Amino acid sequence: MALTLNPASSSSATLSWVANTERDLAGYRVYRATSSGNYGAPIATIQGNITQYIASGLQFGTTYFFVVTAFDIAGNESTYSNEVSKSIF
Repeated sequence: MALTLNPASSSSATLSWVANTERDLAGYRVYRATSSGNYGAPIATIQGNITQYIASGLQFGTTYFFVVTAFDIAGNESTYSNEVSKSIF
């Protein structure tokens, strides 16, 4: 799953990714961190095949890192996508 980041504004980031093609896809989870690879709970769970998310409320002077996972109807979750980052200055 290829994750990309499009600059939306100084306090948000638009994330988009290639759709998962598995037949039992239930949705996606978006994760955010302020240090690379240090992800906790997802910031969003997206049901269905929507492949875009706008992360808002990003704070000045902070670098954010994002990854996405896909999950199926049984609750199985994929590994993290590639990581993208955005610095808010």
